[in-house]
Amino acid sequence: MKWMGGLVVVAVVMGWVATATIPAAPVSIDPASLKFLPPETEGIAFVDVASLRNTALIQDVLKTATIELQKGMADFVSETGVNPQEDVDRVTVGKLGANEILMIVQGRIDKFKVEQYFKEKGPDEETYLGQTIYRDKDGGGGGFVFFDGLVLMGQIDAVKKGLDQMSLPGSAPLRSDLTAAIQTIEAGNQVWAVGDFSISDFPPALREPTPIVDMLKSLQRGTYQMRIDNDIHARATGTFSDENSARNIGDLARGALAVAKMQVAQKQPDLVHLLDGIQVSNSGPTLTVRVDESGDLLKKLQTSGFKRGK
Repeated sequence: MKWMGGLVVVAVVMGWVATATIPAAPVSIDPASLKFLPPETEGIAFVDVASLRNTALIQDVLKTATIELQKGMADFVSETGVNPQEDVDRVTVGKLGANEILMIVQGRIDKFKVEQYFKEKGPDEETYLGQTIYRDKDGGGGGFVFFDGLVLMGQIDAVKKGLDQMSLPGSAPLRSDLTAAIQTIEAGNQVWAVGDFSISDFPPALREPTPIVDMLKSLQRGTYQMRIDNDIHARATGTFSDENSARNIGDLARGALAVAKMQVAQKQPDLVHLLDGIQVSNSGPTLTVRVDESGDLLKKLQTSGFKRGK
């Protein structure tokens, strides 16, 4: 399953680096992904990997990730001809319920070659609605199904729900509130996410009892959008159950930024400029974080960091 991890790393590495001047029209979900997402989908995240792959800032980041991505994947790449770093174009992630994730990965994927590779490796197989589900040999409870140009992966139950949805004669509509949230994401963003999110969706390491974790327990839903060209711009919103929670989180974030600026003002003035690019604001129960960063400044900080490490 290391190659699956590679797909995720590609998406995450590209996703966390991204955005810029945003056009007015909203985004839309591509039909290939929509036909797998059941109507009970609670959240959706999307990464336009092909677009990000061609940007200079992303290419610089990928240079440092290439070695890690290649570890344990050389055999897979040579036998299938699929290189996740070059052949993945789009990744759509659907949150179907608590700890239930369905990933739809699109790109130049040869179903025959990839299935032959996995048949030789001997993972457990299951036939469902005429499709072969290959089970995760690592015991993680996951599975994946191959189509030409597309891979469906996630927990077994999530994958089956995707296949159930695909078997229907027409795509059932997503929840109206989720569709409305998607309409707030402007076209041109290479990465975006909308839906119901809570503290339970965070990695376990970020759920340890702390004052900020207690505040985040009232987080109900949010949106995230970002795009990259020569610079980086991003916008995230979080809607909390009450205004006080949103204001307290905002005050904590603004205070942390102020303290960080004071601590680095003398020794690292460029880092102050970087922190100046982060703005936190409140409006009722909604918290908004905007990030506008210079690509040149990020490169400069990265280079100076490497020099200090030598």
